[in-house]
Formats: sequence, structure tokens, C-alpha cells
Amino acid sequence: MKRINLLPKEAKARASRERGLAYALVLLVVLVLGMGAVYVQQSAAVGDKEQQLADLQSQTAALQQQIAALQPYQELQTQRTQMTEAAAQIYDTRVVWSDFLEQLSLVIPEEVSLTSLTCTVPSSMLPGGSADEDGGGSTDITFVGQAWTHDDVAEFMTRLGLIPQIQNILLTNSTGPAQQGADAAAALQPGTFTVTAELRPFLTAPPTTVLQEVE
Repeated sequence: MKRINLLPKEAKARASRERGLAYALVLLVVLVLGMGAVYVQQSAAVGDKEQQLADLQSQTAALQQQIAALQPYQELQTQRTQMTEAAAQIYDTRVVWSDFLEQLSLVIPEEVSLTSLTCTVPSSMLPGGSADEDGGGSTDITFVGQAWTHDDVAEFMTRLGLIPQIQNILLTNSTGPAQQGADAAAALQPGTFTVTAELRPFLTAPPTTVLQEVE
């Protein structure tokens, strides 16, 4: 049987509009719900990122505190390294006076005796000194002694040249009752002499800094 719509045309148009509005409303609701879901998802993602950032900032602050706490130890380690290096340089460039005195005792002739020995380390060989500070010609060691003849003094100076730690050996004064070639037995007292020498410069330069006590 054929269906016949007995509604007027105005009622048909109104029903069609109502159905369109219903569809539009449903579509709007679906769109709003979709946008709400996206917003919730993005908000959750932003919250996670913010939490990660806060965690990283907290870890960074903790690391900075640890670094600040360890900084004094780093400074002590640096100072210890510098002191170790300076001590090694001082050890390598020290003047071993015991060796020098032992060598001196082996080269003094029997006819010569020392009455005074003055030893000074030049500033250029001390920590913090420079090679050009003294300008050369310094008197580092002074020998004052007695000898019966000038030949004995000359022999003493020749033997001093065998000591590797000294150089530029000079006679600055020599007096005595016995002249060269004279009878030394006739003299009642031996003559006196003064000889100076310089310490030979180090092969290794002295350290440029002076050791300081750690507080």
C-alpha cells in the first residue's frame, strides 16, 4: 500500500529544520567533546614536562650544592699539586753542602789549613730567583786559611778546581813570612790567604715560586 503524507508543507519544512538542528547539535557536541579530550591530553603532557623540568632543576641544584661543598677540596688538591711540583724543583736544585764539604776535605793539601769558610747561596739559585738577578761575578764561597808558601796556596786552588760544584776560583789575598823559594822552616808562623769561588749554576732552573704553608 502506498503511504500518503497528510501533513501540510509547513509542517514538513519545520520537521526538516528540526532534524537539521538536531544533527548540527549532535555534531557540535561531538566536536566539543573531541576538543575537550585533546585539551585534557595536552594538559596532561604539559604537566608531565613541567614535572620533568622541576625534577631536573632539583637535581641541578643538588649537584651545584655538592660542587660547592667539594670546591675547598679541589683548591687544596690544586695547592698540593703546586707544592709537590715546587718541592721536586727545590730538591733537584738544592745545594748539597755535605757533599761539597766532603769533597773539600779530600782536596786540601797537608800544608794548608782553613781557619774560616763562608758559604752563601746566591739569590739566583733560590726559589723565586732568576738567572740574571745576580748579574754574575758573585762571591758565594770564601776560604780563609794558612799556608807556608805561595806554592801551597796555588796547589790548593788547583785542587779546588776539581770540585764540580764551584767555578771562578780567585785569590784575593795572600801574605806570609815565607816567600817562594825561601826556607819555610825558618818561618815561625805560616802565611794567610783568602780565596773566593762561585757556585756553579744549576742545570735545572730553580722553582719560580716559594712554598707556602697550607692553613
